[in-house]
Amino acid sequence: MDHGEETARRESAGLSAAQAYEQVRKELGVELGADMFRSYVNDLKLVADWNGALLFRTTSQLAKERLRQQIQHRLEARMRVYLPDMGSVEILLENEIPEEVRCLADARIEDARPMAADAPTVRIDGLPTQSFSFDTFCVSKSNEHAYTVAQMIAQRLGASFPVWLVHSPPGCGKTHLLTAIEQCAIAQGRNVLMMTGQEFLESFQSALHKKRDSSSFKEMVRAPDLLIIDDFHRICGKRATQEEAFDTFNDLTRRGGQVILAANHGAEGLEGLDDTLRARLKGAASSEITEPDAALRRRILETRVAHHARANAGFSVAPEALDMIAERMHVTGRELDGAVCQLLIESKLSGGTTVTLEAAANALQSKLSDASERRITVQLVQKVVARHFNMNVQQLLERTRRHSIARPRQIAMFLACRMTHASLPDIGARFGGFDHTTIMYARDRIAQLVETDPSVKAEIEALARAIRREP
Repeated sequence: MDHGEETARRESAGLSAAQAYEQVRKELGVELGADMFRSYVNDLKLVADWNGALLFRTTSQLAKERLRQQIQHRLEARMRVYLPDMGSVEILLENEIPEEVRCLADARIEDARPMAADAPTVRIDGLPTQSFSFDTFCVSKSNEHAYTVAQMIAQRLGASFPVWLVHSPPGCGKTHLLTAIEQCAIAQGRNVLMMTGQEFLESFQSALHKKRDSSSFKEMVRAPDLLIIDDFHRICGKRATQEEAFDTFNDLTRRGGQVILAANHGAEGLEGLDDTLRARLKGAASSEITEPDAALRRRILETRVAHHARANAGFSVAPEALDMIAERMHVTGRELDGAVCQLLIESKLSGGTTVTLEAAANALQSKLSDASERRITVQLVQKVVARHFNMNVQQLLERTRRHSIARPRQIAMFLACRMTHASLPDIGARFGGFDHTTIMYARDRIAQLVETDPSVKAEIEALARAIRREP
C-alpha cells in the first residue's frame, strides 16, 4: 500500500460501508469517465453488508456482466482502501438478492434498503443524471400511442404482443420510454436485459470470433423475461447477427417472454434488414413517435429547465424565452435539451440571473437561425420540384416510366429523403403508394448522378435552395 492509500485508510477510520462507497463512486467517476460511469456505475446500489460480503444491486444482466468483467476489481480495490477488513464484493440483480436481506430491518449499513426511485443521483460535472421514468415523459398526440403501449408492457398488460417495435427520428424519446419500462419491470422482480443494438452486435461478434463459442451469449440474451434493444437498426446489414436476433426473439417469445425494440424507422424502412427478420417485425406490434409540436416542445423545455435547476441553484429561464424557443425551434427533445444546456451556460456567465428573452435569443442565435426554416414536408418538396419542371403535382405522381416524368419524380424522392424527416414507407405513401425499395432506388440513383454529373448536382442544389426559400 502506497503513502496515499495509507493516508486514506487512516482518515477513513470509523467510516461506514455506505460512506466509503459514496467516496469510491466519486473516484470511479473520475477514473472511468462520464459515459461508462453513467452506463454501469450510476445505478449500482450498495444493498447490504451480509455474511461478510458487500452486496451490490444492478439493473440488468448486461450491466452485471460488464461490471464483473471491467469494474468489479477496481470497485473492490478502492473499497478495501477505506474498509481493509471487508469481505468480498458481490454484484447481483434484484431477484438474486437473498430474501433475508430484502426483509432485513436493521441492516449493518446506513444504506441497507434499495434507494427509492426519486432518490438523488450521483452528479458528474455538476449535473444530475437525467431521470428516464414515466413521470418525466412529456405526452402529446405525437407519442401518446407509444406511451400507452409502454405503460401496458410495464404493468404486464401487454402479453398479447410478444414483440413491440417503437420507431421515430433520433431524439424523440424512444430511449426514455425503454428505460422507464426497464425500471418498472425490475421493480416488479422481472428478469430484464436492456442493451443497444451496437452492444448486441459487439457481444455476439466477440463470442463468435474470440471465444469460438456463442453459448454464453445465447444464454445471456435468451434468459430474461424481457429483452429490450435500443437502436436496433445498428444490426441491420450484419447477416449473422440478424440471424441470431431472429432466433433469439423466437426462442424468448416461445417461452412467454417479451421483446421490445426501438429503431429510427419502422420495419419497412430499415435498410439492410434481412427479409426474414423484416417479415417477423412487420407482423409485430409497432408504434411511431413523430417530432414534437410547439405545445410539447414548450413542456419539454420547462421540464429540462427544472431538471438542471435542481443542480444549479438560481438557474431559471423567463417564460417568454421558453415560448420563443418552442415556437422557433422545430426540433426534437434531444436538441431542445442542448438548447437548455446553452442557456445554463449563459446563466452562469451572467452570474446566475434569470435568462431573459433577449439573452436567450443571443445565446441561441445560431440554433434559432437554423430553426427559422419551417419544417420541410414531402408535399412542399413535390410542389417545388413539379413547378421547376413545369408540371403540376398530379403529373409528378403519375405511375409512368416516361423519362420526362420519371426523372423529376426520382429527384423529388431524393430530396424528400434528404430534406424531410419522413421514413421511406411514408415517402412512398406520399408518392402514391410506391414501395420503400422504389424510394431507395430513386435516392441512390440521383445520389450517384450528383457525384458524377456537375449539371445534376447544380440542379439539385438549386432545388434545395428553392425549397428552403418557399414561403
